[in-house]
Amino acid sequence: MEIKARAERQDDGWLIAVPSLGNYKTTSKRLDKATEQIKVLAEKTTGESKCDIVVKVEAVMPGIICDIEAAQHKMREAAKLQEEASNEIRDVVSRMRDEGLTMRDIAILLGVTPQRVAQLAPCTTD
Repeated sequence: MEIKARAERQDDGWLIAVPSLGNYKTTSKRLDKATEQIKVLAEKTTGESKCDIVVKVEAVMPGIICDIEAAQHKMREAAKLQEEASNEIRDVVSRMRDEGLTMRDIAILLGVTPQRVAQLAPCTTD
Protein backbone atom coordinates (compact mmCIF):
# COMPACT_ATOMS: atom_id res chain seq x y z
CA MET A 1 0.00 0.00 0.00
CA GLU A 2 1.38 3.40 -0.96
CA ILE A 3 0.48 6.54 0.95
CA LYS A 4 1.39 9.99 -0.31
CA ALA A 5 2.52 12.59 2.18
CA ARG A 6 3.11 16.24 1.36
CA ALA A 7 5.98 17.77 3.32
CA GLU A 8 6.57 21.49 3.58
CA ARG A 9 9.69 22.91 5.20
CA GLN A 10 9.08 25.13 8.21
CA ASP A 11 11.54 27.11 10.36
CA ASP A 12 11.69 24.38 12.98
CA GLY A 13 11.18 21.26 10.87
CA TRP A 14 8.54 19.86 8.55
CA LEU A 15 4.76 20.22 8.28
CA ILE A 16 3.40 17.00 6.82
CA ALA A 17 -0.10 16.49 5.41
CA VAL A 18 -1.56 13.11 4.45
CA PRO A 19 -4.86 13.60 2.57
CA SER A 20 -5.60 9.87 2.26
CA LEU A 21 -5.64 9.47 6.05
CA GLY A 22 -8.41 11.93 6.84
CA ASN A 23 -6.15 14.87 5.97
CA TYR A 24 -3.88 13.93 8.86
CA LYS A 25 -1.31 16.61 9.66
CA THR A 26 1.75 16.47 11.84
CA THR A 27 5.02 18.26 12.40
CA SER A 28 8.41 16.67 12.69
CA LYS A 29 12.04 17.71 12.81
CA ARG A 30 12.99 14.77 10.57
CA LEU A 31 11.14 13.17 7.67
CA ASP A 32 12.04 9.62 8.74
CA LYS A 33 10.25 10.13 12.06
CA ALA A 34 7.19 11.49 10.25
CA THR A 35 7.02 8.54 7.86
CA GLU A 36 7.13 6.17 10.82
CA GLN A 37 4.21 8.03 12.46
CA ILE A 38 2.26 7.85 9.20
CA LYS A 39 2.87 4.11 8.93
CA VAL A 40 1.60 3.55 12.47
CA LEU A 41 -1.52 5.60 11.79
CA ALA A 42 -2.12 3.87 8.46
CA GLU A 43 -1.77 0.46 10.11
CA LYS A 44 -4.41 1.41 12.70
CA THR A 45 -6.70 2.98 10.11
CA THR A 46 -6.50 0.42 7.31
CA GLY A 47 -5.46 -2.78 9.04
CA GLU A 48 -2.53 -3.17 6.62
CA SER A 49 0.73 -4.40 8.09
CA LYS A 50 3.26 -1.63 8.69
CA CYS A 51 5.73 -3.64 6.61
CA ASP A 52 3.41 -3.39 3.58
CA ILE A 53 2.98 0.38 3.82
CA VAL A 54 5.19 2.63 1.73
CA VAL A 55 5.11 6.35 2.44
CA LYS A 56 5.91 8.45 -0.64
CA VAL A 57 7.03 11.89 0.54
CA GLU A 58 6.52 14.78 -1.86
CA ALA A 59 8.39 17.84 -0.64
CA VAL A 60 7.23 21.38 -1.27
CA MET A 61 10.46 23.26 -1.83
CA PRO A 62 10.11 25.50 -4.90
CA GLY A 63 13.23 25.59 -7.03
CA ILE A 64 15.09 22.93 -5.09
CA ILE A 65 12.80 20.03 -6.08
CA CYS A 66 13.23 20.92 -9.76
CA ASP A 67 16.99 20.91 -9.24
CA ILE A 68 16.81 17.50 -7.55
CA GLU A 69 14.73 16.07 -10.38
CA ALA A 70 17.11 17.51 -12.98
CA ALA A 71 20.13 16.07 -11.16
CA GLN A 72 18.46 12.65 -10.82
CA HIS A 73 17.62 12.70 -14.53
CA LYS A 74 21.25 13.48 -15.36
CA MET A 75 22.41 10.66 -13.07
CA ARG A 76 20.12 8.18 -14.88
CA GLU A 77 21.37 9.44 -18.25
CA ALA A 78 25.00 9.19 -17.08
CA ALA A 79 24.47 5.60 -15.93
CA LYS A 80 22.91 4.76 -19.30
CA LEU A 81 25.81 6.39 -21.17
CA GLN A 82 28.33 4.59 -18.94
CA GLU A 83 26.71 1.27 -19.78
CA GLU A 84 26.75 2.07 -23.50
CA ALA A 85 30.41 3.15 -23.32
CA SER A 86 31.35 -0.03 -21.47
CA ASN A 87 29.68 -2.16 -24.13
CA GLU A 88 31.38 -0.21 -26.92
CA ILE A 89 34.85 -0.44 -25.37
CA ARG A 90 34.40 -4.18 -24.86
CA ASP A 91 33.50 -4.46 -28.54
CA VAL A 92 36.57 -2.43 -29.55
CA VAL A 93 38.84 -4.62 -27.41
CA SER A 94 37.28 -7.73 -28.92
CA ARG A 95 37.82 -6.45 -32.45
CA MET A 96 41.42 -5.51 -31.65
CA ARG A 97 42.02 -8.99 -30.26
CA ASP A 98 40.49 -10.47 -33.43
CA GLU A 99 43.04 -8.41 -35.41
CA GLY A 100 45.80 -10.13 -33.44
CA LEU A 101 46.87 -7.21 -31.22
CA THR A 102 48.46 -8.10 -27.91
CA MET A 103 46.96 -7.04 -24.60
CA ARG A 104 49.90 -4.69 -24.07
CA ASP A 105 49.45 -3.04 -27.49
CA ILE A 106 45.74 -2.59 -26.84
CA ALA A 107 46.52 -1.12 -23.42
CA ILE A 108 48.87 1.44 -24.98
CA LEU A 109 46.31 2.38 -27.65
CA LEU A 110 43.49 2.77 -25.12
CA GLY A 111 45.59 4.41 -22.41
CA VAL A 112 44.76 1.77 -19.81
CA THR A 113 46.68 -1.01 -18.08
CA PRO A 114 47.04 -4.48 -19.60
CA GLN A 115 45.09 -5.78 -16.60
CA ARG A 116 42.17 -3.52 -17.54
CA VAL A 117 42.32 -4.81 -21.11
CA ALA A 118 42.15 -8.36 -19.76
CA GLN A 119 39.01 -7.38 -17.80
CA LEU A 120 37.46 -5.91 -20.93
CA ALA A 121 38.41 -8.80 -23.22
CA PRO A 122 35.68 -11.39 -23.66
CA CYS A 123 36.33 -14.75 -22.07
CA THR A 124 37.02 -17.43 -24.66
CA THR A 125 36.77 -21.07 -23.76
CA ASP A 126 37.77 -23.46 -26.56
